[in-house]
Amino acid sequence: MAVKITHLTNGQQVRFANADGARRYAEIMGGGVDKWAFTDVPGESELPKMSGSVVNVPVWRMTSR
Repeated sequence: MAVKITHLTNGQQVRFANADGARRYAEIMGGGVDKWAFTDVPGESELPKMSGSVVNVPVWRMTSR
Protein backbone atom coordinates (compact mmCIF):
# COMPACT_ATOMS: atom_id res chain seq x y z
CA MET A 1 0.00 0.00 0.00
CA ALA A 2 1.24 3.49 -0.83
CA VAL A 3 2.37 5.67 2.07
CA LYS A 4 2.79 9.43 2.43
CA ILE A 5 5.10 10.81 5.10
CA THR A 6 4.99 14.37 6.41
CA HIS A 7 7.83 16.02 8.31
CA LEU A 8 6.56 17.25 11.67
CA THR A 9 8.69 20.43 11.69
CA ASN A 10 8.74 21.79 8.14
CA GLY A 11 5.71 20.08 6.53
CA GLN A 12 7.67 18.41 3.72
CA GLN A 13 5.67 15.56 2.18
CA VAL A 14 7.08 12.55 0.34
CA ARG A 15 5.09 9.69 -1.20
CA PHE A 16 6.33 6.09 -1.37
CA ALA A 17 5.04 2.89 -2.95
CA ASN A 18 5.28 1.03 0.37
CA ALA A 19 5.89 1.54 4.07
CA ASP A 20 9.34 -0.07 4.00
CA GLY A 21 10.65 2.55 1.58
CA ALA A 22 9.09 5.34 3.62
CA ARG A 23 10.65 4.08 6.88
CA ARG A 24 14.05 3.69 5.25
CA TYR A 25 13.94 7.22 3.83
CA ALA A 26 12.85 8.70 7.15
CA GLU A 27 15.60 6.88 9.03
CA ILE A 28 18.50 7.53 6.64
CA MET A 29 17.68 10.85 4.96
CA GLY A 30 15.08 12.42 7.23
CA GLY A 31 16.72 12.40 10.64
CA GLY A 32 14.73 9.54 12.16
CA VAL A 33 11.31 7.95 12.02
CA ASP A 34 10.13 9.93 15.06
CA LYS A 35 10.29 13.19 13.07
CA TRP A 36 7.74 12.03 10.45
CA ALA A 37 3.99 11.32 10.42
CA PHE A 38 3.06 8.26 8.32
CA THR A 39 -0.26 8.15 6.42
CA ASP A 40 -1.67 5.42 4.17
CA VAL A 41 -2.76 6.63 0.73
CA PRO A 42 -6.33 5.30 0.29
CA GLY A 43 -7.47 3.59 -2.88
CA GLU A 44 -4.03 2.99 -4.33
CA SER A 45 -2.42 -0.38 -3.78
CA GLU A 46 0.65 0.44 -5.87
CA LEU A 47 2.10 3.02 -8.22
CA PRO A 48 0.67 3.20 -11.76
CA LYS A 49 2.11 0.72 -14.26
CA MET A 50 4.27 1.96 -17.09
CA SER A 51 3.30 1.16 -20.66
CA GLY A 52 4.89 -1.85 -22.31
CA SER A 53 6.28 0.14 -25.23
CA VAL A 54 9.97 0.96 -25.39
CA VAL A 55 11.20 4.41 -26.32
CA ASN A 56 14.79 4.84 -27.45
CA VAL A 57 16.22 8.17 -26.38
CA PRO A 58 19.54 9.31 -27.83
CA VAL A 59 22.28 9.92 -25.30
CA TRP A 60 24.61 12.80 -26.00
CA ARG A 61 28.10 12.21 -24.73
CA MET A 62 30.19 15.02 -23.42
CA THR A 63 33.91 14.70 -23.92
CA SER A 64 36.62 16.93 -22.61
CA ARG A 65 39.05 18.20 -25.16
